[in-house]
Amino acid sequence: MELLLFRTFAVVAETGSFTAAAERLCVTQSAVSRRIRQLEDQYGVRLLERGVDSVSPTTAGAMVLQKARKILAVENEMEEEVAELAGKKRLGFCCTPCFGTGILPRVFERFVATDGMVCDFNINFLMPEEIAVGIRNGTYDFAVVEHCDDLDPNGVPHHALPPDTMLFASAPSLHLDQSTVTMEDLARYPLFLKAPHGCAYRFIQSGLRSLGHSMDVLPNLAFYDDLPGLIQQVVAGMGIGFLSRTLIGAELEAGKLRIHRMEGLNQFRQRTLLLAPGRETKPLIRDFIAAIFVELGAVVPVEFSSSPNGKPAAGSQ
Repeated sequence: MELLLFRTFAVVAETGSFTAAAERLCVTQSAVSRRIRQLEDQYGVRLLERGVDSVSPTTAGAMVLQKARKILAVENEMEEEVAELAGKKRLGFCCTPCFGTGILPRVFERFVATDGMVCDFNINFLMPEEIAVGIRNGTYDFAVVEHCDDLDPNGVPHHALPPDTMLFASAPSLHLDQSTVTMEDLARYPLFLKAPHGCAYRFIQSGLRSLGHSMDVLPNLAFYDDLPGLIQQVVAGMGIGFLSRTLIGAELEAGKLRIHRMEGLNQFRQRTLLLAPGRETKPLIRDFIAAIFVELGAVVPVEFSSSPNGKPAAGSQ
């Protein structure tokens, strides 16, 4: 029972929200609240500070969280070793939603074509800071993060991947025929983003700040927490989208969308591969990572270019 409480507490601390934790754990918010109260009753101290918009660990909570992560990491390691003894392989992968929606399906196809479905594959979509925590505590074997700020790997093995390109996109019905978009265009039409303070929001916020502007210059922000649904809204001419090129390739090819850049705005977003320490030697992980590099059109690093038995990188035959 304590493991369930620890796991719930760790997710609440990572997401800063009972609601977000409930969504990730696929339980009700009241169940999350009940588990946290039970853990606080067990230790006789408050573990979380409840703010207006978020929650964060107290001093005691930070200590419990550190120990809980170690316990959960040991549990995860034990499950993996038992599974290997039983002849069953497991992989835990995590990425940001954009990579998971736009690129991961093709990577997975390459991997399966090479290795087949020979393992239990656990895939999660999270924000960059949540992914970094999951990699450090061993929850995930490896991850791909798209990020606008420099990422501090903090000793975690990592590799740079080809960057992502963020573009403004509009339907032909909006008659934005030029290749560039202006502040006036963005003020005239709703600007669709996935989520408040999500990756795209923070990326454009950082870019505008470098141009001497704040987000106040965008009075008509529209948030749509579903990437396929967001793209449909933009295709329907409901506004301008700020989207990764990897997500809208089919719409561009079909002429349903036009793309625009903003003068002076950096629209390249970094991608980084993160590995939990010690996991990079696993053949299946190496094959999947090779498939990522191949799908992104990049040279596969030598340490991932073949398995110990000399098998070629996934998808590179």
